[in-house]
Amino acid sequence: MNRQITQAFASPTRWRWLFLLALCNLLLSGCYSMRIIESQVQTSTQWPVTASQSIAPAKAFFRLDRLPADVNNLQAGWAEVELEAALAPLGWTRNDTQAQYTIWIGVRAAEFIADPWGRPVRGPWVNRFNMSIGTGYRPHGVGWGLGMSTGMRAGFPPPSGYAQEVSIIIRDLQTSNVVYQTKALHEGPWSDHPNIWRPMISAALQGFPNPSVLNRRVDTTIAR
Repeated sequence: MNRQITQAFASPTRWRWLFLLALCNLLLSGCYSMRIIESQVQTSTQWPVTASQSIAPAKAFFRLDRLPADVNNLQAGWAEVELEAALAPLGWTRNDTQAQYTIWIGVRAAEFIADPWGRPVRGPWVNRFNMSIGTGYRPHGVGWGLGMSTGMRAGFPPPSGYAQEVSIIIRDLQTSNVVYQTKALHEGPWSDHPNIWRPMISAALQGFPNPSVLNRRVDTTIAR
């Protein structure tokens, strides 16, 4: 009799555990398919100032500005397209003939050697220098010894990391003054730079045209 009762309760319990395991596996796979891009953003604004407040236009026309070295740079062209898409919902539209402002955008990336915690390191050698001086007994006198050693970091070569940067500068066409400047920085293991730059452009423009916090960290979740 007890065996029959145990079997009756065992089947629902087993299916319940199988369901929980499947749910945990689904949640974990969802977490592994996403990544968080941390952007360190620094913004400076110099909009024209009236007696009480600065005047930052909610809507404006702009044209793109490109350095001579970037005239045939495909990377610069990609960044400009992404910038237009990011500014359009904010009320800023590209219009080369009626532009009130010029906007320059620059993106770049660099590779660095990282330690196990992802922090940049200068080289494979550990900053270690050992020296020892001692005496030793001899049957016919005293001996001196001098030793030196250096060490190599365990697990060399260490993994690579990548630093990405997005810079945006806006100038007033009438005065040629810089009225808005923002920069976003990110360091991480990801080398697919366009996929990292895209959320960084949005992070750099967070709160545009007058962000409440000028120096801030912006986290963006994207797919792997």
